[in-house]
Amino acid sequence: MLKLEIKRRYLKWLDRRIPPASHITLDQKQIFILPTKGGYIWLAVVALIFILAANYANSLAFGLSFFMISLFMLSILHTWRNLAGITLVSKSAESRHAGELIPIKLLLQSSGRSRHAVKLGWPDNEQVAYSFIKNQDSTLLVQANVRGWFQPGRMRVESVYPLGFCRAWSWVQFDSQALIYPKPDFSHPLPSSRGAGDETGVQTQSGQDDFAGFRRYKTSDLSGHVDWKGYARTNELNTKLFEEPIGSQIKLSLQLAPGGGLEEKLSVLTGWCLQCESTNKPYCLSLPDKEVAANIGRQHLKECLEALALFSYGKKESGGTHVS
Repeated sequence: MLKLEIKRRYLKWLDRRIPPASHITLDQKQIFILPTKGGYIWLAVVALIFILAANYANSLAFGLSFFMISLFMLSILHTWRNLAGITLVSKSAESRHAGELIPIKLLLQSSGRSRHAVKLGWPDNEQVAYSFIKNQDSTLLVQANVRGWFQPGRMRVESVYPLGFCRAWSWVQFDSQALIYPKPDFSHPLPSSRGAGDETGVQTQSGQDDFAGFRRYKTSDLSGHVDWKGYARTNELNTKLFEEPIGSQIKLSLQLAPGGGLEEKLSVLTGWCLQCESTNKPYCLSLPDKEVAANIGRQHLKECLEALALFSYGKKESGGTHVS
């Protein structure tokens, strides 16, 4: 309990000292520095040599101890300077499914000085080291386990350059976020197309049955339905329309999805959406708070996945603001 309270107060203090932002420049306010394990050993050896020099009045030992402590003091300055002035810019965070690694794109700006062995990464994720002179693009991976809005928490920036005696570090947090879709479950077959309704009739859409005319092209339309011959003649993009029975559309809803809990049902619906796209089957999505009309294509898939990711989701997930 005491440990959690200390951590909570520490995070609150960090939020005041290094607030979240899209651009963060490291300076004396953001950078912390302490000796490494090797640095403490070095200091212990210096102290031992100094004690021996004092006991035996050995000027050579005195000189050696002074030289070693001077190296240590210089390493403090150079280690701190290796991080000072670096600007980190958050460029983008891509949407992925829960349980996947999320790519976070950053830009590192060096402010005109060469930087060496600067490590970036989130706790419990792989750190990446960079050496650069001007600007450096970086793509880091962080695990997201829960659907909804995802913020990866505080990222550790550190360096032990040049001698490894000291470690300079900072905890930075960007104000960007990514939308995490439910983890897809492909273990259940698609529902029957009769689930779209029991009525009979036809409707026109960009399907694959009887030709019914043209309409203006939309970015969500499949390239196979575009009238390319007409485009060559008129230089206008149109999409072919076809008549399909209403029953040929697949209706996806929570009621049709198997599973004992909400998250399991959303995973099944996510898998069904991806299966419909891979097989070019038009589908609609029915949720208590949102209806997505029948269609197919990347934009339609994105709209459905966003609806599933945000369904009954009011709070943002913090992707583990771990600091130590």
